Amino acid sequence: MAGPQYECTHCGYVSSVKLGRCPQCGSFNSFVERPKIEEDHKFVAARKWHSRVIGTFLAELNELLGGGLPSGSAILLGGEPGIGKSTLALQILGGAGCSALYITAEETAEQVRDRASRLGLGNVQVVRAESLEGVNFDNYELVCVDSMQMISADGASALGSPNTVKEVVGALVAWAKESNGVLILIAHVTKEGLIAGPKTVEHMVDVVMYLEGERSSEKRILRVVKNRYGPSTDQILLEMTEKGLLPADSRIEVGEGQPGLAVSAVDTGTKLQLVRVHALVTESFGPVPKRVSSRYPLNRLLLMTAVMQKYLKVPLYKYDIYVDVSTDFFVNDFGVDLAVVGAIYSSLKNRPLPQDLLLYGEVLLTGDIRVPRRRRNLDRELSRLGIGRIEAPSVVQLFKELNH
Repeated sequence: MAGPQYECTHCGYVSSVKLGRCPQCGSFNSFVERPKIEEDHKFVAARKWHSRVIGTFLAELNELLGGGLPSGSAILLGGEPGIGKSTLALQILGGAGCSALYITAEETAEQVRDRASRLGLGNVQVVRAESLEGVNFDNYELVCVDSMQMISADGASALGSPNTVKEVVGALVAWAKESNGVLILIAHVTKEGLIAGPKTVEHMVDVVMYLEGERSSEKRILRVVKNRYGPSTDQILLEMTEKGLLPADSRIEVGEGQPGLAVSAVDTGTKLQLVRVHALVTESFGPVPKRVSSRYPLNRLLLMTAVMQKYLKVPLYKYDIYVDVSTDFFVNDFGVDLAVVGAIYSSLKNRPLPQDLLLYGEVLLTGDIRVPRRRRNLDRELSRLGIGRIEAPSVVQLFKELNH
């Protein structure tokens, strides 16, 4: 029979003897005896559901996961406090059309029920629990736990410690696999924006998603970083409304052209969203010209100005340049490069670009333009707005065509 184990309450380091100082985090007098966890947890369901795919209220999420939530899958959802994780999970459970259980360890059951009622969701069973022990999983095909850092498997382990989190996630994933149910785990994130807890947890689940966004904005991004059922680099643009999180409207209105304005697109993974790129070029009076970028990588802006100076022969070293993209999230799609170049050139020459023209392409250091491969839903949206596009092999050729 194995002897007792001791766990550091600060970092979760486990030792067979009680140590005065933790060798992993350096804390003193932090070891407590770790209670023995039985292999057969009481909450593991005896019922096995038929294999199927459970659809969600998000068509884009269904597409990413091969039609919906596959039986036996475990999904990890992380995000900052107040960003909308609980709302998204409730909407998934409420629109799944199957027996669903929401386990809350942070809020009261009444608070969660009130939120579900405001969202018009009435078929979600909500229970308050700080331990999985005693929770009946048998009659539920879809289970959400909020959150994995605030619940234990046996009611005795230190909440949030690495080993407790691993025990909780391991037991819940085992339930999902054995019962053919679907598990959604809500997780806290660190200051760096990564899911808190041991990295092993991300290897134990099938899908890892982050819900991101600025609290001052209603826009949210559901970003997929791990996906055993489809692409793992996609993201879904959502908007927080009175009815919960809904797909964001990607349309823009095309107005009269003005200098420094270009129309482009951002690849969000599931579709291309049209955006406006604004640029302002003014004479610089300082020793070093300013380069200011909002929602577009500053290092990319520096590269674009260098390319323009080299191949378009424009003296940008004499000017301050300010660039902004009309979105509610940071743009990492290099397809916006061409619109940035176009907007800067337009502002510099004080000549408006045609607003019925889309500039979408990655600008290389050679001045060449790489045409992005993914254009899902782009042609239909361009047709609706009456927007066309010019495809040119280089920025030099592009601006020759625009000047004619």
